[in-house]
Amino acid sequence: MQRIQMWIGVLAVVPCLAYGGVPQERHARMQRIEKAVLAPCCYTEPVGQHQSEIAVRMRVEIAKWVEQGRTDEEILDTYAKRYGAKVLVDPNTIPQGWALVVPWAVAGLGTLGAAWMLWRWRAARLATAAPSDAREAVLPDVPDLEDY
Repeated sequence: MQRIQMWIGVLAVVPCLAYGGVPQERHARMQRIEKAVLAPCCYTEPVGQHQSEIAVRMRVEIAKWVEQGRTDEEILDTYAKRYGAKVLVDPNTIPQGWALVVPWAVAGLGTLGAAWMLWRWRAARLATAAPSDAREAVLPDVPDLEDY
């Protein structure tokens, strides 16, 4: 258990060491590359955000390659060859602000519409059922209270 915690600590510190002492331009370039590559374990988050072991290794590789003077295209091509073009982030597929709100708004309106339809159907059923029940009901003959 202690060994696992030690490795988690090492993996958490390695990216910090890779960025330590790096000029601002290189740091910004590394972040830009990390945002352009998806983590190959799940293809859902960029390497800069993902916390898997492979994403940490990729961040260290990117820092090393930037330090060696490789271009952005060379680094991205290396990952595309290694994991396929699916690993590269396509800026056209990143959802905009409206794309995040519209599905929730449609779901909310659909839920309200379904609730309204169910309420109307229930009210209509109760309205048609009430008169038929009244005609069939036989009330007992109760003497007036004044007679007692």
